[in-house]
Order: sequence, then structure tokens, then C-alpha cells
Amino acid sequence: MNKSIFKSPEGKNKIIRAYDDAIKNTPLHLKTGILKTTYGDTHFLESGSQHQEIVILLHGASSNATSWLSDIAEYSKQYKVIAVDIIGEAGKSAETRPSYETKDFAEWLKEVFDKLNISKAKIIGLSQGGWLALRFAISFPELVDRLILLAPAGVVPTKTTFIIKALLYSLFGRTGRIRINKLVLGSQRVDSKIVAFLDLIQTNFNARIEKEYIFSDDELSRLTVPVLLIGGNKDVIRSTQEIAARLQNLVADFATIAIPEMGHVLVGLAPRIFPFLNKTKR
Repeated sequence: MNKSIFKSPEGKNKIIRAYDDAIKNTPLHLKTGILKTTYGDTHFLESGSQHQEIVILLHGASSNATSWLSDIAEYSKQYKVIAVDIIGEAGKSAETRPSYETKDFAEWLKEVFDKLNISKAKIIGLSQGGWLALRFAISFPELVDRLILLAPAGVVPTKTTFIIKALLYSLFGRTGRIRINKLVLGSQRVDSKIVAFLDLIQTNFNARIEKEYIFSDDELSRLTVPVLLIGGNKDVIRSTQEIAARLQNLVADFATIAIPEMGHVLVGLAPRIFPFLNKTKR
């Protein structure tokens, strides 16, 4: 029997209760659903269903679709928005964890598209969700209209300084988890609910720890869709400047926005992203 990705059944229940409370307390008209895939059940949130164009939201590691609720409120004014709980993460989807070395994650998301009858969508991916967005766009470019990458994994390695500090802090239980979260948040001001959300998951969820998959030049040069990168200049996990420099050299239709005051947690960016979403292709 495979070990659960949650630290305990009680811990899993706490995260799911918080998930349900977030849905219950939002003023959004949300549809929730579960899709059967080869990789296990996949849970999603949907809003703005009267719109034809679709935006897919892919959250970061150690997170779930409720992290997008404030963004869903904005994007659903113009688009049908689908926020997916990524498999193997701290949401309501299956605890399956495919290898990053294969195309399994792209195949899984392709099944999600097929089940929802999506022929093309705009994809916004944060951190590890940005990695998934890249993997999918490289594998199935015909299904992607445009790509928005928020501090994505997979383009440059995680900073060694962050890895060392995170490993060190992880030895100190709750105090260490708080320090890791402060490191990730940096000096930027964020809602206290975000801090509580990060702490809840850090306390009750086993983050996926394994070698990063960094895309090759050949893979990234296969991106045929317009790509927008957004990152914070105070990101302690990955360098926004290095990500931008690499993508600039490899992606034909590329734009970037660097935000001086922001770190790795990128929220409330819909006003900056809407012009790119609505832009006519070159």
C-alpha cells in the first residue's frame, strides 16, 4: 500500500475542511466536479461558465485550486475559468505522483482537456504549475492558445541558497516551517489568509522532494504559443532575470514583466495579465 502524501488522516481532513470552507465562504458561483482519468480522480473548480474562451489555472506545489479564488473572481468576468487540483498535491485530486522525467503529467492534463471537451485554452501556471503548463504546451501545442508563467519551475534551477535554508529550517518543526514561509513570502505584504493557508499545508502535507526537471533548449524552443513571464525581483527560490534571459533566447513570441516588490508568491495580477490574454496574436 502506498504511503499517503498527507502526514496523517487528521491532517488531510484539516486541509479538506479548509478547502470546503474556502468554497463555502466565497461569493463566487462555483461549479465543482470530479473527472475520472488514467492517473486517478481529478477535482476542479469552474466559474464564468457562460463565456466561451477558457482559462486554465494551475497552482504551485504544496497547494490546491482554492489558492486561485481571488483570481478566479477576476478572470471569470471575461472567461470560463477552470482551476484544477493537480494530482499528487494538497487538494482533492488523486494522490498519484507521476515522474517528472516522463510526459505523464502532460498526458494527465490532456485527459482533463478531453473530458471537459476543451479544444484550446489559455493557461496560467504558478511555480510548479508553470512547469506543468510548459510540459503541456511543449507536448500539445495545438491545445494552448497562450501561456502565462508565474515564477515557473523548470527553466532555471532552484537557488542553492534557498535549498540549504529550507533543508536547515525543516529540522525545527513548526518554528522551521514558519521561517520557510517567511523566506518564501519575503518582505511583500500578503493577506493573513495566505500565511495561514501556507502554514496549514506545511504542517499537514508531505511536499514532493526530488530532483528538478529542467527543460532542454530543444524543448523550450518548441514553444509556438505566445508566452508571458511574470516574476518578482525578490523571489528567493528562482531568479526572474535568469528565467527571462533563457526564455528570451528560445521562445519566438515572448514578453516579460518583473515586479520589484514581489517575491515568489504572486497574487492579484489579473490587471497585468488581462492585456496579454486579450491581445491579438502577431
